[in-house]
Amino acid sequence: MELIVWDGEARYGLPSMDLKSLQMMAYIKFSGAPVTIIKSSNPFRSPTGRLPVFKCTDGAFSDFNQVATFLRKQNFSCDYELSPKQCSEVVAYEQLLLEKLYPALVYLWWVEPKSYYDVIHKWYFSSMPFPHKLWYPRKYHQGYCDLINSMFDDPDDNQLVETELHKQAQECLTMLSNRLGDREYFFGRSPSTLDAVIFSYLALLLKVDLKVPVLQNHIKACPNLSRYVSKTIQRFFPSEAHRSTDTRDSPPKDDVPNKGRNLLLSGLVAFSAMFGYAIAAGLVQVDMGEPPTEDDYDYEYDDYNDGESGGS
Repeated sequence: MELIVWDGEARYGLPSMDLKSLQMMAYIKFSGAPVTIIKSSNPFRSPTGRLPVFKCTDGAFSDFNQVATFLRKQNFSCDYELSPKQCSEVVAYEQLLLEKLYPALVYLWWVEPKSYYDVIHKWYFSSMPFPHKLWYPRKYHQGYCDLINSMFDDPDDNQLVETELHKQAQECLTMLSNRLGDREYFFGRSPSTLDAVIFSYLALLLKVDLKVPVLQNHIKACPNLSRYVSKTIQRFFPSEAHRSTDTRDSPPKDDVPNKGRNLLLSGLVAFSAMFGYAIAAGLVQVDMGEPPTEDDYDYEYDDYNDGESGGS
């Protein structure tokens, strides 16, 4: 069994920079399933054309619930100790997070201009291979903009949209903090499916330094939620915690030599390829003018003969 996920970011101490990838990784770690986790920044190498993807004997799955169901059939689950009532609570909380926290997350990551261009787009552009980096982040950006716009009667009122999304998300985070209390996990001393889902939301909102840190600050103001994220990473993703420490301790440096030159060359190659295709497809026509006629050269030839005669 293999799980191919979006790569993480060392300076944030995150195993993955993607919500679904984090959820699947956390569930696999919590359940103890013998799954090989492969990190990638190229969804086009996935058999489904997107990440994350779980490959097993039954095929390839990109849905969290499908992965959990398959592993449960293989006797790998983190919900064996839950009562029927607690199992129903898992479903209810998943729906609550989808309605209250998910819109705020995608807004802050993919719609809010400062965070999108300065943090999220920059990370995807630097991580993804050429030429996929040229359109994949923009495709995500447009899709999430459409999603947020569909939720409001007046999507052009950015202040109203942002305020409402933050309000709902903050209420949800406060409720999660009250629900967790002093417990190690949401249903006691062992993590469950609910923890895999909640941890992924909180980790992305807490660890990534966005330009609008409203929800990050709210989580920091809930010490039990901050502690919950840190302990989960240290226990189940210890290598990421060490990578984060090493990155903070080391001075910043440019990991890519001649980065400016490479970006310039990549841009020129992309432009040349697109321009060549446009010409070949007849989308662009280049006017080379009329071919020269014999008359166009007569005056030059006569002048040359006059010069010859004068010199002899």
